[in-house]
Amino acid sequence: MASATQILQSPAAWEAIPSAVVDTRDRLTEVNAAFAAELGRPASSLVGIDLIQVMKAAASDHALSAGGDVFCIGQRNEARWLRLDRYPAPGGHVVIRLTDVTSEWSSIKTLASVRMVRDHLMQDAEVGTWRYDPDSEIYHFSSELALGHDGINQPVPVSMLLMIQHPEDVAKDAAIRERLTVEGGSAEGEMRYRDGSGGWKTLRVHYRAGRRTASGKYEMFGISQDVTELAAARDRADLMSGRVELAMNAARAGVYEIDMRTGDRWSSDQFRDLAGDEAMERQVRHPFGLYMDEEQPIVRASWERCLRSTAVESLDTRIYRPDGEGRWVRLFTRVERDAAGNNVRAVGLMLDIHEQKQQELALIDAKSQAEAATVAKSNFLASMSHEIRTPLNGILGMAQVLRGDQLSPAQKERVNVISESGQTLMALLNDVLDISKIEAGKLEISTIDGDLRLTVERVRQLFLNRAEERGLAIAVEIDSDLPSLMRYDPVRVRQCLGNLLSNAIKFTETGCITIRVNAAERIDGNWLTTLSVIDTGIGMDAETVSRLFGAFTQADATISRRFGGTGLGLAITRQLARLMSGDVRVESTLDQGSAFHLTFLAEPASLDRALGPVEDETSDSSPEPNVPPVMGARVLLVDDNPVNRQVVRLFTAQMSPRIVEAVNGQEALDRLAEQPFDIVLLDVHMPVMDGQETIRRIRSSDQSWKDIPVIALTADAMSGDRERYIGMGMNDYISKPIDSRELAVKYVRLLRGRKLVSSEAA
Repeated sequence: MASATQILQSPAAWEAIPSAVVDTRDRLTEVNAAFAAELGRPASSLVGIDLIQVMKAAASDHALSAGGDVFCIGQRNEARWLRLDRYPAPGGHVVIRLTDVTSEWSSIKTLASVRMVRDHLMQDAEVGTWRYDPDSEIYHFSSELALGHDGINQPVPVSMLLMIQHPEDVAKDAAIRERLTVEGGSAEGEMRYRDGSGGWKTLRVHYRAGRRTASGKYEMFGISQDVTELAAARDRADLMSGRVELAMNAARAGVYEIDMRTGDRWSSDQFRDLAGDEAMERQVRHPFGLYMDEEQPIVRASWERCLRSTAVESLDTRIYRPDGEGRWVRLFTRVERDAAGNNVRAVGLMLDIHEQKQQELALIDAKSQAEAATVAKSNFLASMSHEIRTPLNGILGMAQVLRGDQLSPAQKERVNVISESGQTLMALLNDVLDISKIEAGKLEISTIDGDLRLTVERVRQLFLNRAEERGLAIAVEIDSDLPSLMRYDPVRVRQCLGNLLSNAIKFTETGCITIRVNAAERIDGNWLTTLSVIDTGIGMDAETVSRLFGAFTQADATISRRFGGTGLGLAITRQLARLMSGDVRVESTLDQGSAFHLTFLAEPASLDRALGPVEDETSDSSPEPNVPPVMGARVLLVDDNPVNRQVVRLFTAQMSPRIVEAVNGQEALDRLAEQPFDIVLLDVHMPVMDGQETIRRIRSSDQSWKDIPVIALTADAMSGDRERYIGMGMNDYISKPIDSRELAVKYVRLLRGRKLVSSEAA
């Protein structure tokens, strides 16, 4: 490069190169035309001015470099970077030369910009650099790896690093350090370090061996990135994935996906294991080949619904098995859509429910068999009830008639034996029917407003004669706080109390029996009512009490031989009590007597007595007064059994009816067409035409007798029979064996107030 002296002594060089001379105070003393042109100012205006001030005034940017000051001159697109080169000159002056360094300065600026971007990116990505000297065992870390600790910019010995490194990572990091410093190469891994706040940071570390040191080992350097959140998310995902994997394996469930745009299908390992090789091969040949042939239409229909809906479609079906039976699975499928509503992907879950489904089908089959058995049992009981009640009607009916005749004491005793035996058989039949009704869930509790004092007294009166025959007294103790009226089922309460009182009389030979009645009002306004029957009888031990309430169970084998009975009474009583939201419990000591406590819930009585009838136990037990208005009524008696017809004739004899008999429904219709009648007593089960068809034809006819009163006389006494016959068009219902007083009451009630045929004829 030319010296300042050479430049000053060569006018050509002076004029060609933008140059100027400054004095010791850095003020311009001489400026050539090229220098002035670079700054865009006249040369004369520059003399005497500080050089740096002149350059700053003309430049858009100013920087310092190792070679001197650098200024950017000109517009953005035509800007050039000019460096001030200084050369000493005689007399203490300095020659200034403007050197164009645009190309090299642009490269430097670009490199600096790249470095700056890199630094920012590394900082934003939490990436830091480090270097390790194996000879001194010292680490050098960039500030990004401070992790909240002080002094990170200072050399860090390995021993200090180990203090914050996770114990599980120490050996792994040492192995990498040993290998790279001895053998060279590269490595990567995740290491955990405790940060300044005491928590753990996870760093993704990239290792690389560098130059050899004086000891012959390799220097090591690399970069580390903070991936704590990513590692935590990955760990959570791994945990969830593990749980899902465990759940899927435990539940024998598989997942599948279908790309709706390409048709590509993905299935999890569990799915393929569950489906089996044969089914998966069939699916390759046909989209629905996975399923049994007969199942494919319903699976296809489910798929079509999925394509039209956003809901999850569920379906139980069978996947293919060569045995022809298939394997039951439950499918859950949903189709996902993009923002435009186009089907994008179908995802599904398949659960193995084969064992569950087999159990379910077995339960359905067992339920069907049980229902069939229940129907058969009900039909059997109904049939046996009918067949037993029909002869019982003759036995008890004739016994009732004989009681009204003039008999000797011996004959009356014999008639009483017949009647009591028939009543015992009737009670057993009713108990069996009650058990059947309770087991079938067909026995209902019907509550009405009633006086519990009256109910208890009626039961006491009913059993008083039997107790007095055994020399026993029946006392009643009633709590003074007992409401005068409550809403309960008097029929079932009478039945339960009657069973307890009957047992007390049966198992007590001396002493007395006490009935205690009390009620406690609950928060909801109902009354928890307790009826206690206390006797001084034979009592029971704890073992006997434990099996006392089983059906057909007696205290021991000698009980039935000594006292009789079937063991149904207490079983029915407990079940009835539970139907009334109560129970039965017993306290007993052997040879000292027993106390049975019957509890049930009673509702408050209706404020308006019109809401329901008050229980009246005499309503169906005695004929109404003023019998003469029904004397001589014309009666059509329809029954195929001559004994039943004879019993009805004898029961109604006191009212002097004119009875015409028919043995089936067709004959009954013929008799109605031949002459008028006041009432029809109609059996239900008859040959040729039964009572059901007969009443249907009577009510649907256009004859004058279509509204004639009809009483059903039937041996059907199952739950709901009365309501069923009333619904057919019967005016009333009497079950066999017929009670003469009940027949009289209902006979008079239906005829009273009607104009009899005989009076019209008169």
